[in-house]
Amino acid sequence: MAKKIKIGVAGCGALGSIVCNALQDGINGYIFIGVSDVNDTPYTVPNLSFDELATQCDMVVECLPPAIVPTLAKAVFSHDKTLVMISACAMLLYPDIKDMAAQSNGRLLIPSGAIAGLDAISALKVAGIESATIATTKLPKGLKGAPYIVENNIDLEALNDPKMIFRGNAYEAAKAFPANVNVAATLSIAGIGPEKTMVEVWADPHAPGNKHEIIVTGGSSTIRTAVENMPDPTNPKSSMLAGYSIVAALKKQTEMIAVV
Repeated sequence: MAKKIKIGVAGCGALGSIVCNALQDGINGYIFIGVSDVNDTPYTVPNLSFDELATQCDMVVECLPPAIVPTLAKAVFSHDKTLVMISACAMLLYPDIKDMAAQSNGRLLIPSGAIAGLDAISALKVAGIESATIATTKLPKGLKGAPYIVENNIDLEALNDPKMIFRGNAYEAAKAFPANVNVAATLSIAGIGPEKTMVEVWADPHAPGNKHEIIVTGGSSTIRTAVENMPDPTNPKSSMLAGYSIVAALKKQTEMIAVV
């Protein structure tokens, strides 16, 4: 019998709670060791510091604000453990994370998040990608407080129709909307990189939820995907699908048969 993976979760908010609930119910091949959160949690496992979590676990799942991710990454990689990181924007904002991973014997895994088609995009990358674009549409309240919105004094409440409020590459998008464009960062990492991946951010007061439309071209292939997600009821900046993608990624690590 394969040795079970000791796992913990850092951040028990909208996405982290989905992962914690799945682990508490039981995921084959894992032992739920603990969480790390600034608040008390309803889970039966202890609430630990980042360093304690990294010491006691083989794998740590990150569900934190991007600015806190480097601190967790330092703890995890200093102990040569595996970090499952949903905040892909942090990779672009804090390149030291990649360096920390490279200098350790640990591993960095990035789940697909709230988008589809990354398997096909990874395959096309082998053949050669020529262009990649993603258009993200969200309700105005989901973009509230983003640095780009604040710096440009954009009145989101005044919008009556869909409006593109940002266009740039994935690096620029990560700085402008660090809590909103993890999907774009993930696409850029899986594809042709953040400098060549173009990102549009739309605000639509009539949007039923979050929408991500991707077009990637290369050679004789064009990949088009469109995913509409309901925003998490406790955090309109996040899609619930992102939390489920973490659970799916964990299951792929231990399943006998897995589609990768």
